[in-house]
Amino acid sequence: MEGTCKLDEIAAGNVLRYKGTEWNVVEKDVCKQSEAYVEQQWTLRSTASVEAYLLKTEERTPGGSKVIWVFTHQTSLQGVTYEIIPGVWRAFTELEMPAGPPSTVKFSNDYLTFDGETSGRAEDDEGETVTKVTWDYYTTDRRTNLAIEIWKEEDRDYPEAYDGRVVEPSAFEVLEKKVRVSPRRASSGDGELEIKPGEEVKSAFTMIGMSGFFFLIIGVPMDYYLSFGPAVCIVILMALLRPPLWLWLSSALIWATMIALVWFKGFGVSFWYIAAACAVLSAALPRLMALKFPAEDSGRYYRTAIFGVFPAVWLYSFLEYLIYAPGPRAFYQVAAAIVLPLAVAGVCGLISFFTEGIAANG
Repeated sequence: MEGTCKLDEIAAGNVLRYKGTEWNVVEKDVCKQSEAYVEQQWTLRSTASVEAYLLKTEERTPGGSKVIWVFTHQTSLQGVTYEIIPGVWRAFTELEMPAGPPSTVKFSNDYLTFDGETSGRAEDDEGETVTKVTWDYYTTDRRTNLAIEIWKEEDRDYPEAYDGRVVEPSAFEVLEKKVRVSPRRASSGDGELEIKPGEEVKSAFTMIGMSGFFFLIIGVPMDYYLSFGPAVCIVILMALLRPPLWLWLSSALIWATMIALVWFKGFGVSFWYIAAACAVLSAALPRLMALKFPAEDSGRYYRTAIFGVFPAVWLYSFLEYLIYAPGPRAFYQVAAAIVLPLAVAGVCGLISFFTEGIAANG
């Protein structure tokens, strides 16, 4: 195919076609783990916001170089199990990782054998350079790769799992067109905004603060801004980020649930009841969506709490506040209207964060 010979040279801005799907090359990283082993990784994103990775590993030996290309995506860590004693299998978890790589793991009904461990320096989501250890596993036919990556952060280790297929360079076509790419953008002419996971909350608070200051300057009462402004800012940020479809649907279902609660029960519903409903929905909906849509964002389900739970409970809280505290309003009433939705969204986010990977979505 045209452009196949250029696959080694692709960089951010190139567009690839693989099995009928076009992928924008967002980023390229080179990790030289030793003089004999070099790994190159290209981050790819489709127009449907699916994220995947193309890896090229080159191992130099006295007998020549061994090159492997792998097309992979992040999957559920807890979907991978290993045998602790004969006949007893345990799932990998973030806080209970084995001290060393097990000889055999099971994933998606396949048994994979440990192939080797590599270690090198790589950039994490916060832009810090840390040690990354990778355990590589393959099926007996060498067509399926499972990689367990362990990021050695200062506070603790952060393991991740990646489900890959060994591919041939000829399976990819490098297209002539280009896309605009900057540190926060990877787009195809329509301005798609991509923000790293740790920056989403920061970006939301920045937008809320700036818009609040603007409305305060032009004389809009702070009560009115607080009633709708933060929730609207979150939805606008969500539209700018253009997240995957599963996040839109999960958030929309949470909004619809809140509307239904108000419609059938009116205001005054206990926040304990609301918190329980939101916690269940924010934890369950993304995993249900993963059965239908590619779960490339497993490990980021907490975003349902940011974009789904927070706007819904914030609007409910302040509408209830305006109805039941018509004025003059005491400070504790305003504080309650602010703290309660933040607490509910925070609890939902923590539940999702600490239960990530319950559903195997590889």
